[in-house]
Amino acid sequence: MPISFREPCPVRLQRVRMKPTSATLGMAICKVYLPTFRRPQLLFRAVNSLVRQTFEDWVCELHNDDPRDPGPDELIERIGDKRITVVNHTENLGAKRTFNLFFKSIPEPFFSLLEDDNWWEPEFLETMISVMSAHPQVQVAWANMRRWEEQADGRWHDIARNIWEVDWTEPHLMHWPHPRQMQGALHSQGAMLARSHFQYFAVPESIDLGAIEPFRERTFVHPLLFVPRPLANFAVTRTTARPSDAASWMHAIAVLTGTFLSEMKMSPEQLRSLWDSARQGSRSTHVLFVCASHFAGCRHMVRYANFSDWIWICAYTLRHPLRMCGVLRLFKGKQAEEDFLTHHTQRRQLEATNAVIAEAPAAAR
Repeated sequence: MPISFREPCPVRLQRVRMKPTSATLGMAICKVYLPTFRRPQLLFRAVNSLVRQTFEDWVCELHNDDPRDPGPDELIERIGDKRITVVNHTENLGAKRTFNLFFKSIPEPFFSLLEDDNWWEPEFLETMISVMSAHPQVQVAWANMRRWEEQADGRWHDIARNIWEVDWTEPHLMHWPHPRQMQGALHSQGAMLARSHFQYFAVPESIDLGAIEPFRERTFVHPLLFVPRPLANFAVTRTTARPSDAASWMHAIAVLTGTFLSEMKMSPEQLRSLWDSARQGSRSTHVLFVCASHFAGCRHMVRYANFSDWIWICAYTLRHPLRMCGVLRLFKGKQAEEDFLTHHTQRRQLEATNAVIAEAPAAAR
């Protein structure tokens, strides 16, 4: 049977106040992780948005990834909020190793991640914890984010766009698989709230930093829960920690795409639509060819490539021979990344299949 992409399912926004239980007495409801690296002005904005939360039952670990920088300690001492603890790393771990520290089971029922260049609206935690309390089966929820661009003079410009441009007002359950998950992620980790009692997995530290969210999302139990209200702000900074290695990024996209498509039985109509989509905008049909050359489960896709697609892949390879050779080398050198994605993609697909089977008797009644 061809794959069926399930439509997002709206759910009613319910205000549920989480009550302390014997398991939560004496501890906070939510732990917030705040990683930082040499961004003193941005860090102050992020911390200020945290202490201004209308939901106050939280604790925060501020992870300073520069052992030589006393700034975070000085800032928190000046603010004087006892809920915030500074964790100074003994060495520079980098973003991927630091993020892996946060995804684990903890005593607090929920945890969240506030990156130092982003900031939250005052109702973020209150709204997200209320929504999650109404949906106890959900592992991860996230809110929409407003985009801001850093200007040359250091000011920030609201570009009046959200990460998700939708007209929804109610939260939506997002089921696996979603087309966006083929090469990207649904959730934004900077606007995420997660339940701590689920099992979490460290993502391979060899991955391209730009792919950390889609890699990690493959490990999440679905459905995910999306709150369309922009409760967090995403900073488009003038400098970035993301590497500019084109071969590494292309390899990450190819592995995400290949492992996704290898597990999906797509109809001829869906495959034609896939190629049509790849021809639009910034053309990416070369990624489909790379997937077909490496993944046995994707080789049949080339039957749906047209003459212009073959011309494109030949021209692309001639223009970028080092990049294409680099991608092929990375397939051999980063087998652990592919194995990681294959394993978790298969788990998500099995969950989705079992969910459909479980729902069938109810639908028949």
